[in-house]
Amino acid sequence: MPGSLDLETRAVTSAALLGPDYRRVSFELLCKEGDEVKAGAALMRDARRPEINLVAPAAGRVARVERGARRKLLSLQIDVDDTLGAVRHDPPADDERSTLRGFMLESGAWSSLRTRPFGNIPHPEAEPAAIFVTALDAEPFAPEPRRIIDAWFDEFRSAVSALEKISAAPVYLCHAPGHTLALGESDRVRRVAFEGGESAGLPGIHINALCPIGFAGGEVWHLGYQDVIALGHLLLRGTTWQQRVVSISGSAVKNPRCVLVTPGAAIDELLADELIDGPTQMLAGSPAYGRRLAPGQNFLAAGQRQLTVRATSVAEAETAQATGGVVIPDDRLERAAPPGIYPVPLLRALQLGDAERARELGALELVEEDVAALSRACVSNSDYGLLLREVLNQLEAGQ
Repeated sequence: MPGSLDLETRAVTSAALLGPDYRRVSFELLCKEGDEVKAGAALMRDARRPEINLVAPAAGRVARVERGARRKLLSLQIDVDDTLGAVRHDPPADDERSTLRGFMLESGAWSSLRTRPFGNIPHPEAEPAAIFVTALDAEPFAPEPRRIIDAWFDEFRSAVSALEKISAAPVYLCHAPGHTLALGESDRVRRVAFEGGESAGLPGIHINALCPIGFAGGEVWHLGYQDVIALGHLLLRGTTWQQRVVSISGSAVKNPRCVLVTPGAAIDELLADELIDGPTQMLAGSPAYGRRLAPGQNFLAAGQRQLTVRATSVAEAETAQATGGVVIPDDRLERAAPPGIYPVPLLRALQLGDAERARELGALELVEEDVAALSRACVSNSDYGLLLREVLNQLEAGQ
């Protein structure tokens, strides 16, 4: 293992790509159930933008293509078999924009980029106003980015160098205070330290502070530090990085810790023999910003770095269901709101589905994770991530 990072590896027999992780993608399958695939093999592409590949997180056999209402893709599941190996990609022949973008598209690395607004995969020919690398994490019980970046620093450095060449935009490297990142001198890479509580590691906080989208009509791109390492692994080694560092924590977890896992790993396998007896509630993410896992969401999502499992009671569940849908002003809402956001007017606009009012109140700079803490703080028990997405869909359709 690189550096001095010493983590347990949790092997799983099943992994998946989740359809909901890739908004506005019209999935064209490049495989079928029963096919044997190598790690990094293209399993799907976007029919509207066929340059964008979605690749296998691990080698194995395509076990199931699960669909929901209206044939909407829910997951493409793989029975893991490491003996099948990995697809190898030739390193880019030069540092030209088109060459690097082509490499990222073919290898699947492009699909880790996300836009603000809306949270989509960028168009292959789009030009952002800025690219944000999230190299810190202030959420409770999250993996420590500094240790992980230091352990795979060559990969991280190589990827940042590539990101500054795929567009003319500045690359904002957002990190914790005191984290020295010796990346060399570059006019395009701007290191910015953030602190200030659990929200300090959210991309929306960084974007609002450094390159607010507002009403200008442009977009910015962002990606997390582990996706940056994955890109660097492809650039230096020619193969997909088949590991992610994920924390498992919460009051229902016997031995909270960080582990190395396969991307898209089956959550049931990760948590086998890890939980205390009794009713539990599982969150994809931290206690502060995690979202409840819906039925069928049994695999790690793209970019997911935490699983929180808390012990609950039947009484708690009944109380949550009985709560009304009223937004009551409260100091907790003010503390949970992202900077520059007026929480009570925004939450009321989201509940009413008033897209224009929500836009005026800053909705374009937000995605689901930014309002997760508001969902917990509000007595209405509303899922503001879901309501925000409905409003964003209205605004996107009206462009």
